[in-house]
Amino acid sequence: LDPIKADIEVNQEEKLTGEGVVKYFLCFQLNGLKEQKMVEGVTYSQSKAGLMNRGQNKARSIAAYQALEACPDCDVLVHPKYEVTVNKSPLGILFRKYTVRVSGYGAKYKNFRTEKEIKIIGNDNKEYIVIEEND
Repeated sequence: LDPIKADIEVNQEEKLTGEGVVKYFLCFQLNGLKEQKMVEGVTYSQSKAGLMNRGQNKARSIAAYQALEACPDCDVLVHPKYEVTVNKSPLGILFRKYTVRVSGYGAKYKNFRTEKEIKIIGNDNKEYIVIEEND
């Protein structure tokens, strides 16, 4: 398949903001009973084990959704900055509350197109890729 390319138009006039809160008691999410909308397909760099970051990542997804909800025409949040606060009980395993605030710029994808790739193997056995643009 040929790769799909697109231009991105960023609205630098206004920063979008959102907040997400997730609470846990032991390993059970307390605020899981009410409907929470999240952004899916977003990955976050992390240094801890995935299970330990579960609450943080959920709160980040909720915050990103809240931010994008303010701009219905936006497809993506560009250059997001996350402020994460973790409140926990003295032992740390009984209760945890993750609060995440995000700010960034809303952007929209435009001008979708495909570009054909041509692979060329040179005399030095290196692979070169040449991109041929469609008009």
